Amino acid sequence: MKNIICYIITVLLLMTGYDANCQSGQSLSLKAYAPLPIGVAIGYFPMKYDHVYDRIVSTDFDNVTFEYALKNGAVVKPDGTFDYSQADELVKICKAKGLNIYGHTLCWYQNDSRYMASLKGDSAAIEHFLKKYITTTMQRYENNIHAWDVVNEAIDSEGHLRISGPQRPDYFYWGKYLKSGYIARAFSYAHAADPKALLFYNDYNLETESAKLNAVIKMVDRLKQEGVPINGIGTQMHISIYTPDGGIDNAFRKLASTGLLIRISEMDIKVNPSNDPDFVLTKALEEDQAEKCRYVLQSFFKYIPAKQRYGITFWNVGTKDSWITIGGHRKGSPCLFDNLYQPKPMYFAVLDIFKKMREEKIN
Repeated sequence: MKNIICYIITVLLLMTGYDANCQSGQSLSLKAYAPLPIGVAIGYFPMKYDHVYDRIVSTDFDNVTFEYALKNGAVVKPDGTFDYSQADELVKICKAKGLNIYGHTLCWYQNDSRYMASLKGDSAAIEHFLKKYITTTMQRYENNIHAWDVVNEAIDSEGHLRISGPQRPDYFYWGKYLKSGYIARAFSYAHAADPKALLFYNDYNLETESAKLNAVIKMVDRLKQEGVPINGIGTQMHISIYTPDGGIDNAFRKLASTGLLIRISEMDIKVNPSNDPDFVLTKALEEDQAEKCRYVLQSFFKYIPAKQRYGITFWNVGTKDSWITIGGHRKGSPCLFDNLYQPKPMYFAVLDIFKKMREEKIN
């Protein structure tokens, strides 16, 4: 009888675009086996209108990060007023489903409102805005969001403060106007707004750019010495199947040395990093992707002590909503789920690691 019920459930889920595994009478669920918080980045529209997407998020993950709804560009209108309507609605939807929410992001050089340009480089006005934005946003959600990316990607590839780069309407280089001290002040503003919240610095390519990694470690150590309230570091892990394993190990070892909480904050794995327009995804590439994912998680659990692990978040649910394939207009499949929201080998690699850790009672 149990097998018949499982078969019926599987057929129904396949009809709605989501497969299931009836071994032992249980459907697939990453969060059911995860030894730590397991999250995913979500978008407003698919979470509200796509029921398959919604079900995957609710079934497999225990926490979410809003991909865009809490960024400066989503909240700050051209006249400088704040509009939290989408974020408020997402918070309501996610809390009703029992999902925790990770705050992302309070200060980043991308996805900023056009209002920032109207401040015309006035450092005092920019500083006033930064404090107001951090304070208003964190206090609005202090009962629903208990951890935040305070500063995002403040260090460039050479290990220097990011003060310049591409000139686009939504790019605003905080370091150009506020110098390096703005990082510490942003964390202080965040702590004053919500003293109970955990505060993180978040960055990318720490596994491939040694100058950046070393600069981040140096910056964090300095903040700690100065008594700045920083609790953790997020390493994004936007990587590819060709990312060197040694760089991954090195990043985790050095991040662990800070003594702070460490999280994988935005993981996806490119299978077409050269952006070949004629790219065709093969089973072999999917298996390579799964093995790279397996290696990242094994390295994380090996080098980050249990007391310092603050979760793993995957960036986007599937190919259909990935920032790489949609926003970047690239061919590929960087997420756990494919274009039909079917779980890929990468998904099963994660599930297998979690199951083995539970079976073998590994911390």
